[in-house]
Amino acid sequence: MRMQIILYLLLLSILAGAGAYALVYFFAPAESPGRGLGGTAIQRYLLIPIAVVPATFLIGLTAYLALFPDIAQRHPATPEPTGEPQPLAAVMKVLKEDERKVVELLVSSGGRMLQRDIARQTGFTRVKTHRILFRLAGRGIITATKYYNTYEITLADWLFQKK
Repeated sequence: MRMQIILYLLLLSILAGAGAYALVYFFAPAESPGRGLGGTAIQRYLLIPIAVVPATFLIGLTAYLALFPDIAQRHPATPEPTGEPQPLAAVMKVLKEDERKVVELLVSSGGRMLQRDIARQTGFTRVKTHRILFRLAGRGIITATKYYNTYEITLADWLFQKK
């Protein structure tokens, strides 16, 4: 696959060089300097696209080979069983640290807690707790239902479904 990419790049650079050469050759004025030999010789500045495009290709190829050396083909490691359902493990990877702390607290308490208890146990202020829960609710990770003068926070059911 890698060799195909290199060959396609080489072919593309040759076509680009030929296209640039043709554009300059056909659209350059006849009385331009460098014509020489009665107007039939190739102009000197027409050699620029022919030299620049392959040189650019070689520089790009060298950079590609330096940045992306051959990587040994390895089979992806099988995920270690963590005891967490797959959706929950995936969600935990993308959460911010504060959000992760709240979700871990909810998981450890069985998936339900009051908002004031979350604030108390995490040590966050009420405002910070509200903002974190608002973000989590917006992504569908939790639901909040009114419970007297606070909210009951519940983890979404889809986090615990196994495929």
